[in-house]
Amino acid sequence: MEENTYFQKALANFTAEFAYVGAVKHLHDLGLAPEEIQKQLSYPVSLEQISRVIQEYEKEKANPEASVRFVQDTDQFGRKSFRMVRKDDNEAKD
Repeated sequence: MEENTYFQKALANFTAEFAYVGAVKHLHDLGLAPEEIQKQLSYPVSLEQISRVIQEYEKEKANPEASVRFVQDTDQFGRKSFRMVRKDDNEAKD
């Protein structure tokens, strides 16, 4: 059951990133307030979601190394690859 919630969370993050997160970050960088950002978006996004994106974005800008980590994966043939993974709040406290 835990895998299902992981997938649902990943899917929600992907669709949010595709739909509005980049636009919110860009409009925030231009100096718009959350209410103004909400009016500019063609996708319906609540002020709470916009504020959350802005808050996380400001954390990333303040300390970019703390928001991501790299994981090494090895496939069935022994080939190694790296992927960048965003840290959630629980991991960042460790």
